[in-house]
Amino acid sequence: MDDRRRTLRELEIRKNADIDSRNRLLESLGEALIQRTEEDEPFSGSSADGPARELAAEYRELQKEIADCTANIGKLEEDALKIRDLEKEIASREEEHSRLTKELIEVCTWLGKELLESELEDFEEFSAFYRDQEETLLLKISEHEQKIQELSDKEGGVFSWLGKNAQMAVSRALLSKNRSSLLKLYRSAGEQFLSIEPAQALVDTDQTKENNLESALKASQIKSNMSLLSKNLAALRDERRELGDAFGIEGNPARRIEGLEKRIAFVKEAFPGLYLRLGTLAATGSLASIMKEEDQAILEKAEIYKTEIAKGELAIEKIKASITIDNEKAEIEKMKRAIANQQQKIANANDAILELEKQIASTEQHIEELTTFLRERE
Repeated sequence: MDDRRRTLRELEIRKNADIDSRNRLLESLGEALIQRTEEDEPFSGSSADGPARELAAEYRELQKEIADCTANIGKLEEDALKIRDLEKEIASREEEHSRLTKELIEVCTWLGKELLESELEDFEEFSAFYRDQEETLLLKISEHEQKIQELSDKEGGVFSWLGKNAQMAVSRALLSKNRSSLLKLYRSAGEQFLSIEPAQALVDTDQTKENNLESALKASQIKSNMSLLSKNLAALRDERRELGDAFGIEGNPARRIEGLEKRIAFVKEAFPGLYLRLGTLAATGSLASIMKEEDQAILEKAEIYKTEIAKGELAIEKIKASITIDNEKAEIEKMKRAIANQQQKIANANDAILELEKQIASTEQHIEELTTFLRERE
C-alpha cells in the first residue's frame, strides 16, 4: 500500500509538470498567434472563427485598458509635476512679495521722514498733521536719552546703584517704545502721502530729485512691482487651484497613479490565460489557416505532452482504483468481523434467555408445590 501511494504521488508530480509544460507551449503559441494577427478581423475564415475572434476582441480590450491607464498615469504625472513647479514658483513669488513689502516699509518710513524734514511749501499742509506728533515723540526721546545719560553719570552706594539700574531699564524701554512709534509715524506719513493724488505728480524723476524726494519714486516703483507680482501670484494660485480641484474629485494623484499601476498589473495577469485558450484552440486544428511551419513543432510537442498526461492520468486512476478496491475489501472484512461479533453476542443472549427461562420454570414449579402444601394443610 505504501509503495502504491508513493508511486501515486510521483505520477501526480509528473502529470502536473507535463500539464505546466504543455500549457507553456500553448501559451507561447497563443501569444505568437495574437501578435501575428493585428488586423481587425484576424481569424475570419477559420473553422473556429467565432471563439478566436472573441479572444482577439478580448485581447484588444485588455490592450486598450492598459493604454488608457498608461495615458492617465502620464497625464497625472504631468499634472503633478506642473503642480510642484507651480508651488515652487508661487513660493518664490511670495518670497519676493515679502521682500518687496519689507523694502516698501523701509522706503515709506524714509519718505515720511523726508517729508516732515522738508521745508517746501508744497508739503507744508500735508506735513502739519504729522509734525506735531513727531515733535512730541522727538521731545520724549530726547528726555529719555537725557534721563539715561544722567542716571549713567550718577554715582552712589549699592542701594543707589540698584535704584539707578531699575530707572535706566524703565527709561530704555520707554526710549525704545518712542523710537518705534516715531518710525511708525514716518511710515504712516509716507504711506498716506503715496495714497493721495497730488503725490502722483512727484513720481516724475526730475521733480523728485529737485524736491529731494527720490524715495517717492522708489516707493512708487516698488508698489508697481508689487501690483504686477500680486496679479501674477493670483494667476498662479488660480492655476494651482484648478489642478488641485481636478485631483480633489478623485483623490491624491500619487494614490491614483498607484491604483492605475495596480490595475495595469491586474489586467496583464489576464494575458497568459487568454494566450493559453487561443493556443488550446489552435491545438484542435481549428486555426490551420493562419498557422506557420514553425508552429507545427510546438503542436507536435504539445500532443506528446497530452499523450503523456493521458497515460499518467490512466496510471493514476488504476492505482487509485486498486487502492480503493483494497480499502473496500478491508472495509468488508471489518464489517464481516462486526457481523460475527454481533452474531456471537446474539448467541450468548439466546443462551442467557434459555437459562433464564429454565430458572423461571423451576421457580414456578416451586411456587406450585408450596401452594399445594398450603392447600392440603387448610
